[in-house]
Amino acid sequence: MLERNQLKMKMAKEVMTLLNDKESTKVLTSLSADGIPHTVVIGSTMAPQSDLLCAAEVLMQKTSSNLKENKQVSILTVKGKDSYQVKAVVKEYLQDGPLFAKVKQELANKGMPCKGIWTFEPTEAYDQSAGPNAGQQIV
Repeated sequence: MLERNQLKMKMAKEVMTLLNDKESTKVLTSLSADGIPHTVVIGSTMAPQSDLLCAAEVLMQKTSSNLKENKQVSILTVKGKDSYQVKAVVKEYLQDGPLFAKVKQELANKGMPCKGIWTFEPTEAYDQSAGPNAGQQIV
């Protein structure tokens, strides 16, 4: 559910590539109802489609609470000098379906549980790489 004045977007190929790179670090920042940020590394974060992100709920407690209260998130993905920030809004929480089954199986292969997955609709993307384009919005 997009908030007023936010447009759903499709992520650029380079953003999706880094988000889907299993060796990149993914950091998700959520906000409490009062706007207090909470930041965690969530390795299961990925972009299954250009207009969709997801992250598995493995141990999330504060993050899940925040995602229910405040739909705004920021996801940062980093590998070497390459880095992208995607701002997004919560779409839905899944506990069944093909995407859930895929993520749950990937985590089971690593010996990790999966309670569900949070899905997000991207609204903005920024190049945060170490270089001349740092801070520039990607459209």
